[in-house]
Amino acid sequence: MNQEVVSIIMPTYNRAHLLVKAISSVLAQTYEQWQLIIIDDGSADDTRAQVRPFCEAYPTKIEYYYQPNRGQAAARNAGLRHCRGTYIASLDSDDEWHADFLAASVGQLAARNLDLVFLNWVGTYDTQGFAHFYDRPAQRRAYCTTLADDWWLLTPAQVRQLAIETCPSPSSALVIRRSALAGTWNEQMRIADDWCLLLDTVLSRPCQAAFTLKPHWLKHVHDTNIYDGRFDTALIRDIGLHDEPLMLERFQHQLRPAEKRVFRARIAEHHFNFLCLNWANRPGLVNTLQHAATAMRLAPWNTTKAIVERGMLQLQKYLHKPSPGLPATS
Repeated sequence: MNQEVVSIIMPTYNRAHLLVKAISSVLAQTYEQWQLIIIDDGSADDTRAQVRPFCEAYPTKIEYYYQPNRGQAAARNAGLRHCRGTYIASLDSDDEWHADFLAASVGQLAARNLDLVFLNWVGTYDTQGFAHFYDRPAQRRAYCTTLADDWWLLTPAQVRQLAIETCPSPSSALVIRRSALAGTWNEQMRIADDWCLLLDTVLSRPCQAAFTLKPHWLKHVHDTNIYDGRFDTALIRDIGLHDEPLMLERFQHQLRPAEKRVFRARIAEHHFNFLCLNWANRPGLVNTLQHAATAMRLAPWNTTKAIVERGMLQLQKYLHKPSPGLPATS
């Protein structure tokens, strides 16, 4: 039986010390019909030298392209132009797939005629991928209604709801049917280009999807991650105050009123959290009031509730704080 080709895009930037493990994890796949496209996004280390032996050993399967540094979305789009497969995957150059990753993904996509699948992971810091999100009973009731062979099947309505409420998976977890892609990775995004692509896809037409909680890959968490391991204020600034408002603007004509409220409430929460995290640095009254006003405008009830909850928390801390010269109360 002929296997359909999976085109794997691997963007990389100054990760020569991790890249070999990522490539080796592709070579170890039990599913043999794949094409690996490595896009070097302006690396200044020895990335090219590390990749060359693989290209020479597998000239029909591994391709390497260099471009000036333009960011991860532009690198993925450059890779997409070279894809020839029925399915598209994007493996970050600091991650590693388990040997059965592609076999499990393509098996579900083909057998159930799905548009996309995403697979759980484990992290080098013992993080449990998105299992913490889906394992909550309240979350599972919303998205997990049909279980088949360790896979949860999602209806188009569930896929849409999930993608609006959160980015369900990082790039390395997703395999998508090429015919389902609605566009390319959005190069305006600082971090959330994978989320924006998913929204482009599921908002353009109904999509069938599935996910599994069984780990199928390893995520390395380190200080050069674009998302994981970064300080809260930097993440909020790049995703919450930049990427998500751009996505709301991009999709406003495709979103229903209730879905727009989900976006606005989340962005309001980002403004409020950014305000609170920066308060210790005394950013100034004007800056503080700007974030507070934006949060109140986007989601007045949610913001008021957050202010009250934060105030109560601070009050409790104050009441339990011992007075100078007096012993703490038990």
